[in-house]
Amino acid sequence: MFSYEESQKFNGFPIPKHAELMNSRKGFASYSGLAVSETKKDGLPLIYRLHIKAGGWKKTFQEGGLTTYEKGNHKIDVIAEINYFSIKM
Repeated sequence: MFSYEESQKFNGFPIPKHAELMNSRKGFASYSGLAVSETKKDGLPLIYRLHIKAGGWKKTFQEGGLTTYEKGNHKIDVIAEINYFSIKM
């Protein structure tokens, strides 16, 4: 079962609980873990994308492994690759 928690650092953007934090600095974090692996067709796994949408985040841009989400005045860029993803404000 996939579970997520809202990140205070990223304005409530959901982060998979079992993702391993690899690097973090102001406005950026990178993670590893199978729960956030890229799928060949859509970048992030469907269950994660549904959770992001349920949290009120709207996809506004996607190119390759980069997806941009917005909620209110907040913008988040997510880069998804095999067993890795990063978030940037």
